[in-house]
Amino acid sequence: MDLVGRDDLLATVRARLAARGRVLLHGPAGIGKSAVLSAVVPADAVVLRSAPGEADRHVPHLVLADLLGEVRVALPAPQREALDRALRRRPGEPDPLALRRAVLTAVRELDPVVVIDNGQWVDDATARVLAFAVARSAPRVLVAAGEPGPAWWGEPIEVPPLSAAATAELMTRHGRVDVGLAGGNPRYAIELSRSAGGIPDRLLADVRARLAAQPADVRAALLVAALVERPTVRMVVHFGHERAAAGLGCCPLVRVSPDGGVRFREPLVAAALPLVVPPDEVRAAHARLAALVADPVERARHRACAITGFDEPTAVLAQRAAGALRRRGALGRAAELGGLAADCTPPSAPARAAGRRLRAAGDALDAGRHELATSLARAVLRSPGVPRGLRVRAQLVLVDAVRHARTAAGGIVGEALSHARGDAALEAPAEYRFGLHSALGGDLREAVRHMADAVLLARTAKDPRTEAMSLCSLALCQTALGDASAGGTLDLARRVAPGWMVVTHDGPLWVDARLDLFADRLDSASDRLAALLDRAAERGALSEVVGMTWAGVEVWVAMGRCDRALRRAGDCLRLAETIGSDIALACYGAALAEAYGGDPVTADALARRGACRAEADGDHAFLVRNLHARGLAALSADDPEAALGPLRRAARLERDMGVTDPAVFALGADLAEPLIAAGRLAEAAGVLGGARACAVRLGRRGVLASLDRADGLLRLALKDHAGAERFLASAVEAHRRLRQPLQLGRSLLALGIAERRRRRRGAARKLLEQARQVFAESGAPRWAGRAAALLGDTPGGATLAGFEARIARHVIEGASNPEVAGRLNISVKTVEGALTRIYRKLAVHNRTQLAARLRGEGEFPVSDPVIGNPS
Repeated sequence: MDLVGRDDLLATVRARLAARGRVLLHGPAGIGKSAVLSAVVPADAVVLRSAPGEADRHVPHLVLADLLGEVRVALPAPQREALDRALRRRPGEPDPLALRRAVLTAVRELDPVVVIDNGQWVDDATARVLAFAVARSAPRVLVAAGEPGPAWWGEPIEVPPLSAAATAELMTRHGRVDVGLAGGNPRYAIELSRSAGGIPDRLLADVRARLAAQPADVRAALLVAALVERPTVRMVVHFGHERAAAGLGCCPLVRVSPDGGVRFREPLVAAALPLVVPPDEVRAAHARLAALVADPVERARHRACAITGFDEPTAVLAQRAAGALRRRGALGRAAELGGLAADCTPPSAPARAAGRRLRAAGDALDAGRHELATSLARAVLRSPGVPRGLRVRAQLVLVDAVRHARTAAGGIVGEALSHARGDAALEAPAEYRFGLHSALGGDLREAVRHMADAVLLARTAKDPRTEAMSLCSLALCQTALGDASAGGTLDLARRVAPGWMVVTHDGPLWVDARLDLFADRLDSASDRLAALLDRAAERGALSEVVGMTWAGVEVWVAMGRCDRALRRAGDCLRLAETIGSDIALACYGAALAEAYGGDPVTADALARRGACRAEADGDHAFLVRNLHARGLAALSADDPEAALGPLRRAARLERDMGVTDPAVFALGADLAEPLIAAGRLAEAAGVLGGARACAVRLGRRGVLASLDRADGLLRLALKDHAGAERFLASAVEAHRRLRQPLQLGRSLLALGIAERRRRRRGAARKLLEQARQVFAESGAPRWAGRAAALLGDTPGGATLAGFEARIARHVIEGASNPEVAGRLNISVKTVEGALTRIYRKLAVHNRTQLAARLRGEGEFPVSDPVIGNPS
């Protein structure tokens, strides 16, 4: 059974069941207890199973009938009679002792796994009998329940929420993604992902039932807690629910912290609670809160939620509060409050209401709240009396909300452009979006035409923002196409861009950073991206943070700062999963960082996920990048044959897009090297020749250095040792001059191999030692291991790969397998497999021997196979 994100839990439960025999899984409804229960039952076991419902608790021996009703075991006559009476096969009440002995005999004979789902509904008569049998026979018992229960159920293990990554993966399989609202609950995740928007009725009914199970005063207190930003027990008391405050501590829906803070255990319950309470009660609670809270922003929100009908003064108050939140960088809350302001706007002013909704939608887009932005835009399109200009703007919001998911936009882009014809102020931003989607779809030449039209239209309409955005995107497209006029286009964008726009994702600083990377100005690119990321974080623009971080990862990897790249790429992926968009971008960044600084298996998995998402989105640019990352992962694992498929496809896509600047995707050398290793020398020569001609024309020094390395390896394969040494030495010198450590390390490694082929052992050893040091200082242990393997001087000849070394470090520090898996964001199975290999490599049998061996050597031995076959 494929349970997303549950590898660690399954391993823990299986281990506890094997060691102690009894396990209780507990947690809230929908968290996945039943699925885990089914997954851990041994396939070859005799299973006695029951899944009672709430009404079954009042039927004596009903669960016992589920467990033993179909079982035939030879029993002494008194025990058989007692069991038959308990199961209603014979009239009369069973003898209590004989019944207990009968169940004990059956359990001893069958040696079953007793599986009870919904243990809280086991009838009392069955519970007494099972407690007797379990205490005297120690069978394997698996129970799932909402809360821990009696001792015979077993050792309690709480089923935790899924991680953001696992929740996003699960939701992606079923439809839309809303990781935050799902709260890691698998059932909620599936239900939400299948809904068109909002909270499905079935989940609302579940929350309504759970709320009804609480006392009336606690229900009122929970409503207050759901309506305020940061609820506390003191606030509940202040609201007039003093008695209920004590009840919150026992309420299963919330947690009360030692400082008095009240937090809902599940985000969906907090969001759904105001929807299942009668509207009059919700408005009354908001009205009282508006009079009690001190914060003016919160006061405005409660006032807006308390009114019935429309009220312009309240709308103005809410709009001003939204502006205050925007200035604080709380864009998500600003969007919500802006939407409330629009809802309060009288219907006699449809244009004013639409403008407020569109302003709120802009905040929602920046905050990564794309569903909220879509909802606000659709409300504008549904409203009568809204002018054409605002309708077109609403359509453009729908386009922007899908981000890189070009296919999800359907025909909205073309429709918006059609409706905008004849009005330059509308047509310019529509042309700009059409150009963006053309670029995403891989047609850069069409994108250039639409961007150029957008520039002229924006200039006519005196719209500097759209003109600057269009010029910036046009410059990037021209760069990819090898058009030398890109620099002039960007100069023009700098002159017309408003000051605030310089530090946004669609402004000149972003394009400068990209062009700096292509031109090997890494320090400048890093500084520009740092400024962009800082500004985006200050503004609370989460989508921009994701959109910029992958580019930062490219720069940090090029600078040999793999640790930073790994850390920031992991944060970026978690953020993308939380906001539910830009997954292909974030996967690419994480895969690139792992390919150099981490584990190639993880890198490949991330890049596969990113490529699948990009392909589904119709995003050719990030399909190419993720395919490239897959190739790099395979090269890191020394599997050139595996690298060829994704790299060849990436090269075909690059060619189809019309990209001629070899620095944009930097594929040439990385494709040529596995071609050479696989003996496809003519194909490699063609790749290198085409890339070199463009790199020379455009002055791409870093690309030329990497191509020199690949050319050197090609000549080495052709046994032109002098030519190989000349090209490789040139690559080493160029990468050193450009301060590109990882590329320098790869060139040193290749030159060391060439020297070995010429039997210059001393020179080869010196070069390989330099390569190992460069890789180690750059945080690339996997690549450092290649040099170590060629040097052949690791202790005892036994070596660990970089990924294995990371696991070994955690293990000898005392971490358990699940703890290691959590720290490295991998599964327990992966840790167990790696430990098996480590023990075999180092000829040790347990953790104590492993610690003694590695600490005695003073450092972790690392190695890896070399590129191709150097012998």
